[in-house]
Amino acid sequence: MLSPITMLTAKDIFERVSTHLLTQLAVSEDDNGSCRLRSPEGRKCAIGSLVRDDLYEPALEGVGISYYRHAQDGKLLRALYASNVNAYDPNIIDLLLELEQVHDDADVEEWPHLLAALGKRHEFV
Repeated sequence: MLSPITMLTAKDIFERVSTHLLTQLAVSEDDNGSCRLRSPEGRKCAIGSLVRDDLYEPALEGVGISYYRHAQDGKLLRALYASNVNAYDPNIIDLLLELEQVHDDADVEEWPHLLAALGKRHEFV
C-alpha cells in the first residue's frame, strides 16, 4: 500500500530555501541576467531549490511563481506538488512569492537580513 505524500510545512519550505540561498550565495540566472529555476552553472533559485532534480525540466523555465498566484494549474505547480510542496495552497504560494522576491530582487548581501525578517514575520524563528 502506498503511503500518503507528506507535504512540507511552510516552516520546512522557509528553512530549506533559506539554507539553500545562504549556502549558494549567488543568483541563479541565464547569460542575459534573467532569473532561472536552474542556471547553466548549476545554481538554483528559491523556487528551483524546491523542485526535485528528477522532476526538473527546461520547460518549467520562463514563468515565475507569481504567475501561479491565480492560476489553477501548470507544469511548475505539478512539479512542486510532486516535490512535496503544496503550491496549490494560497498560503504556500504567498510564501514562495516572498522567497522568490528575495532571490530575484535583492542583492545577495541583503539575503541574510531579508530572510531573517521574513522568518520572523511568519513566526518561523
